[in-house]
Amino acid sequence: MKENKVLKSSMIVMIFVILGKVLAIVRDSLMLAKFGTTHSADIYVWCFGVVFLFTSLGYGLSTTIIPILTEYIETKELKERNRFVNNVTNTSMLLTIIITGVGILFSYYIVYYFANNLSNDPVMFNQTVKILKIMFLSVLFLTLQGVVAGVLQAHKEFSIPAAMAAAANLIYIIYLSLFVDKFGLTGFAITTVLAFFVQFIINVPKFKKLGYGYKFELNFRDKDLKKLFILMIPIIISTSTMQLNLFINRSFAMGLYEGATAVLDCANKVTLLTYEVFAVAVSMIIYPILSTFIVQNNHEEYKKSLVKSINIINLVMIPAALAIVILREPLISVLYLRGKFTLSDVKLVSEALVLYSPTMIAYGVRDILNRAFYSAKDTKTPMIYSMVGVVINVALSAILYKYMSVPGLTLSSSISATVITVMLLIKMNKKFPGIQFSSMIKTIEKISIASIIMGFVIYFMKKIFIINLISGFVLNLTILFVCAVIGSILYFALTYLLKIEETMYIWNIFKSKISKK
Repeated sequence: MKENKVLKSSMIVMIFVILGKVLAIVRDSLMLAKFGTTHSADIYVWCFGVVFLFTSLGYGLSTTIIPILTEYIETKELKERNRFVNNVTNTSMLLTIIITGVGILFSYYIVYYFANNLSNDPVMFNQTVKILKIMFLSVLFLTLQGVVAGVLQAHKEFSIPAAMAAAANLIYIIYLSLFVDKFGLTGFAITTVLAFFVQFIINVPKFKKLGYGYKFELNFRDKDLKKLFILMIPIIISTSTMQLNLFINRSFAMGLYEGATAVLDCANKVTLLTYEVFAVAVSMIIYPILSTFIVQNNHEEYKKSLVKSINIINLVMIPAALAIVILREPLISVLYLRGKFTLSDVKLVSEALVLYSPTMIAYGVRDILNRAFYSAKDTKTPMIYSMVGVVINVALSAILYKYMSVPGLTLSSSISATVITVMLLIKMNKKFPGIQFSSMIKTIEKISIASIIMGFVIYFMKKIFIINLISGFVLNLTILFVCAVIGSILYFALTYLLKIEETMYIWNIFKSKISKK
């Protein structure tokens, strides 16, 4: 792709990702309104966390199949590509069938050892085991969606994979709106399985249109299959660590108070709102681009695209993190303050959120760096560093949760994520000497100046508007809307005046569109 194509493609994908996040907000709002921060919410969040650990299988497949299939696209015919894709599909499905069976069979022991504080409540314990058994069926569809989404992305088809979350969230919303009162938590678990299936099936029409079709192909000796799984194992380990960290923190929270796990999960979701909209879109686009540059041995363009992508991430993540901290209470109130989710829950989530916000910056940059390593066929570095991150998180969580409750768990996540991101930056600079990190640091300094000025303005604007949370939904929505509009305009103007390259590019596109009209 040409220079700046990353930004253009990211904007297209963002439309679908934003739709998915809007629907996710509706889903979470409905869930908290129906279940609140109760034991039922804790059970669902914890069980979903167990199953979500295995999403790294799908991510690992889509991530590793892209560079290998990119080489196939450059050098081989469709028949050979289809043979390889079917071999990957059948082999990975065999693996997930085994995992699902073992998970269902040993659900009792998983709950007993990782949520052992529930053993004092037989009713809650048995319900958790039941829900976990149902939700383990979701794992069956993870590898399927990973393969088909990876194939689409290798062909530079990003919109449908980006729309998977929106499709799944529609399923959740329909259930929570129409059927939850009748079928309760058990029905919600079944709906989760259906949502994972939908994420797979929406990719199939485009998959077939590209010329691919299913055929039973199972060859464990295939050299490219071996290559894929050798690359995939470190990726699974490194990508699952984010979910593992969340799972560890949820397990610590499970024993604090009723609803603590739900509070932690809510803070995590609010923190990652911008990250999941923007950073995921950029990392999705940049990966096949970097893979192509590696195949072409074009290291200069590789390094330029890497720095540009990190700058784009920081341009959005830094001000967003600051704004979320300043506007946390009105934001949480607008999103979730209804039904069984009360003002006291808003306070608990906002306390946890303050110390969680740095993770959105760290995760965004880390995802770009991980993809950069993967595209260069280096899967070991992210794996090793992510394992170090888990150790840091576990050690800090075990200490801090005793003194700080849920905020201690969010602080441990922030410290761990930041340390690992810095380590990855240092390693990348050693692997590819000549990357212009000095220009990136200057860009970060300019972004930080603009963000701080914007932060002061929206803080005082909030003070002018706000009386107290009891003033209701309209006041909180007004605060968010006015602060978001004025803050965004001010921030964009400041970054333009500071001559940040990515902002200048966006402005030039806008001017060209206006002049054409």
